[in-house]
Amino acid sequence: MIVTVILAAGEARRMGQPKQLMQLQGQSLVQRAVQTAKSVSHEVVVVTGSYADAVQEDLRKTSVSLIHNPEWASGMGSSIRTGVQQVVVKNLVPEAIIIMLCDQPLVSEKLLRQLIQMHYDTGKNLVASSYQNTVGVPALFGQALFPNLLTLDSKGGAKQIIHQHKEYMATVDFPGGAYDVDTPEDFERIKHQLTPN
Repeated sequence: MIVTVILAAGEARRMGQPKQLMQLQGQSLVQRAVQTAKSVSHEVVVVTGSYADAVQEDLRKTSVSLIHNPEWASGMGSSIRTGVQQVVVKNLVPEAIIIMLCDQPLVSEKLLRQLIQMHYDTGKNLVASSYQNTVGVPALFGQALFPNLLTLDSKGGAKQIIHQHKEYMATVDFPGGAYDVDTPEDFERIKHQLTPN
């Protein structure tokens, strides 16, 4: 069983509006992330923070577990902990948890399946996305690393664990990982990237 935790808690200060709800190809960014995650996951957990009510309303017709992180402003690590704690509370015992962000709209079902397949093929407890000479999310964490996710420092993100456990790691190429949505210019660039010529 695979569970995906989607982080949708940020304030989107540089964007000037809730980026979780920005529309791309007829879907909000968080709806798009959920749809992609559901294609490969037994369960999807969405962690909210800033704009929690609006995100909850946006996802009301979707069968996902929503969990609010009241400490979202303390950093991404607190949202990862909150999401993984929700997996534990629901008595789910997945083989692996995928951590992904709602502001990487180029994440595809194919990429998530590659992460899972790499986990099975190599037996590695950590499979990260590789882009622009770095590694990051989406990333898959096997059971051996769940305690690390549950004790992650609030300010640290998934990269903190990735860099500490490179010996356990396999990677999957994800050129689109360089494109996330932090500013209006980023959003326009991604819209252009997704527009057929």
